[in-house]
Amino acid sequence: MTHTTSPAPAAAPSPAAPADPIRLNIGAGHIQPDGWVNIDSSNRAKLASRLPWLDRALVWCRLIPPTEFTRQTRTFDIRKRLPFPDNSVATVYGGEVLEHLTCDQGQHLLRESFRILQPGGVLRLRVPDNYRFWKNYVQECDRVRELPRAQWHEQHTRWVQMFFRDICVRRPWLGSMGHFHKWMYDEVSLILAFERAGFVQVERRRFLDSRIPQVEQVESREDLNIEGIKPES
Repeated sequence: MTHTTSPAPAAAPSPAAPADPIRLNIGAGHIQPDGWVNIDSSNRAKLASRLPWLDRALVWCRLIPPTEFTRQTRTFDIRKRLPFPDNSVATVYGGEVLEHLTCDQGQHLLRESFRILQPGGVLRLRVPDNYRFWKNYVQECDRVRELPRAQWHEQHTRWVQMFFRDICVRRPWLGSMGHFHKWMYDEVSLILAFERAGFVQVERRRFLDSRIPQVEQVESREDLNIEGIKPES
């Protein structure tokens, strides 16, 4: 009698490993950690990533300083639709980027962040604190006004000078690479902007105090930090 051996059953396919969650770092600048999709839409990032030879030439001529941007830097126009599907991103972090957009453009970026975040996903934005900036000006001005008239001085106007010299005025193209602040936020206005976009549990948080794991990889300093969550349903 001939004996036949039954073939061994095929092994069940092992389940595919879950993909790493997408974490966006918008306005990355020189902070471009591994594990994040590092995005910068500045003109300098575009120059260094698309025309690196020209960027190197301008650095060699000492017209612009060296940069960390490379061909690997992701660049696209954040004033338009973000190139990610709905509900596909776990985290969006933006450091010092919203103030470079107009008020309407900033609200658009908030809505786009809401669209691409997964339910329960976190948006955290860090911007200069408009309230703290002008509070410094007012406090120093008040101290001058309390002095005898003969002792008045204009040291408090350094805040006005700083605002128009360094912040909101367009400098020569190679000085600012075409970028300057177009809007400013305080705690109230930015929280309301988050809520208009649909976020919940919106609150101000301290430096590195975040629902985002490893936020220290992208957050560099204390500022006005606002964080919100996309609702689960």
